[in-house]
Amino acid sequence: MAPTAPAATGAASPAAPAVAKGEGKATAAARSVGLRLPALPGLLGLAAQEQQTRAASFCKRPARNVVAMAAAGEPASVPQAANEEFTNEQLTEFVNALKQEWDGIKNKYTVTALAVAATLAMWSAGGAVSAIDRLPVVPGIMEVVGIGYSGWFAYRNLLFKPDRDAFFAKVKEFYEDIISG
Repeated sequence: MAPTAPAATGAASPAAPAVAKGEGKATAAARSVGLRLPALPGLLGLAAQEQQTRAASFCKRPARNVVAMAAAGEPASVPQAANEEFTNEQLTEFVNALKQEWDGIKNKYTVTALAVAATLAMWSAGGAVSAIDRLPVVPGIMEVVGIGYSGWFAYRNLLFKPDRDAFFAKVKEFYEDIISG
């Protein structure tokens, strides 16, 4: 085998003479011995370093490694709400209740069409808001309009007691109209 020279430098690699003389197998590791490259981090170190870099670039603050440790003799306490999962019985009850509700619906085609239409409307509204948000000046103007409308609404309906009572009466009336069918 003839020694090979890298195209960029024109010089032969340090392992090339050994390969040319037939003194051993040429591997990628043997060819890079003379390059003095830093050692690669282990897999766990690489993942932690990548996570820190990603977190630091996202929030422009250096990431801190915070480790929570429990006391030696005490079991770690987990909040009950976070630890709960659906059991098979609860899942079966939920599926049965869902089936009963679905069987009770008279016009399934209309309900399905409304669900699809609502999903498409939410998706397209999200796309429209995203497109508007990319425009240079419009998001700031929309924010000012939203703050102004919120202030006007609070002044008109929530600031004074008679207006607040009238507003809550309207909300209760609307709620009763929806509930009564």
